[in-house]
Amino acid sequence: MFEVPKPRQFRYTPRFYDPEKERWEALKKKYADEHPADDTPAAVSESDELAYFEERVRQLERNKRQQPAKLGWRDLFRKRTMPQFHYTPRFNTGDLSDAGSDNTADTTTGLRRPIKIRRRFNIDDEDYFKPVSGTRIILYCFIVCLLLYWIFF
Repeated sequence: MFEVPKPRQFRYTPRFYDPEKERWEALKKKYADEHPADDTPAAVSESDELAYFEERVRQLERNKRQQPAKLGWRDLFRKRTMPQFHYTPRFNTGDLSDAGSDNTADTTTGLRRPIKIRRRFNIDDEDYFKPVSGTRIILYCFIVCLLLYWIFF
């Protein structure tokens, strides 16, 4: 009956969204609609395309599983960044232009303190939560020891 502003709307993206998998499902659906199960040249091309997409999806998942195990030289010297803050205002008040600035004051209560935004980080930014691995620490210590040995002896 009354128009009530909705609470905070979360932008939901599926965690394991794979566009090739989606294309593969769309192809399966399209061919299932167009051609019922009969052995025609179209069915042969359908099986070829589906086999390609299935193999490609399997290969992508295999690469995704093997990726965390690899440690390359580029990873050793990569700069770790802080997470990006995507501030979404809880209610639509109209003054959305200054919602993300640091020194905004609360206009409804009259507080002149800056608003602190806590724990509103991008969940997808997993690099922020990842601790520095023991292998990397040991490797850095080994490099430092080699440099000290080279300097002093």
